Amino acid sequence: MSDTQFDRKPSDKGKPGAPLLSCYDDLNASSAYGWSMLERGVKDRKCAFHTPSIATISATGSPTIRTVVLRGCATEDKTLRFHTDTRSGKIAELKDNPFAAMHFYDAGAKIQLRLAVRLEMLSGGAFDAAWEATRPMSRECYQVMQSPGSIIENPRHVRFDASASQDGEAHFVPVAAHVLRMEWLYLAARGHRRALFDFENDTQNWLVP
Repeated sequence: MSDTQFDRKPSDKGKPGAPLLSCYDDLNASSAYGWSMLERGVKDRKCAFHTPSIATISATGSPTIRTVVLRGCATEDKTLRFHTDTRSGKIAELKDNPFAAMHFYDAGAKIQLRLAVRLEMLSGGAFDAAWEATRPMSRECYQVMQSPGSIIENPRHVRFDASASQDGEAHFVPVAAHVLRMEWLYLAARGHRRALFDFENDTQNWLVP
């Protein structure tokens, strides 16, 4: 994919006379374009796909949703990665039910991706590589002594254990999101395009927008 496809002015997109993406009527190209946007989301902090939403199911059966930072994308393996705290609610939820949904939307590009994923906590070499790649500022988040979501009387009461021998490593966990299905939506004034890519069954189909 050429960078110029990403760099068009948002105000030009969706206008009747605006050029359409080359993947407009091409299923294979639409899937490839979606994955290229995910790859860019890992590298570009200003990219809308850098901070997707992920929804899991709580112990009560209700959905819970939050924003995460996209840290990795392996297109060939159809896998994404984000990092979290071992004490966070999402970890308890994925242990009970590893299936989740992720949502990405780029308002400028008018492109939405909805992903059905299976979550997996990484260990061994994958854990070590993810931890080594974190910056000192990011590691401070895992040095907090209280669990995420704990009630405190004052926002200044958050306690950090900067002297911890593992420097927060004990509370860090990289999570792989294995993409089972990807739903693509491209909004255009000349006609929206929606498609479903089922990677489990190796099928792809256009959908009514």
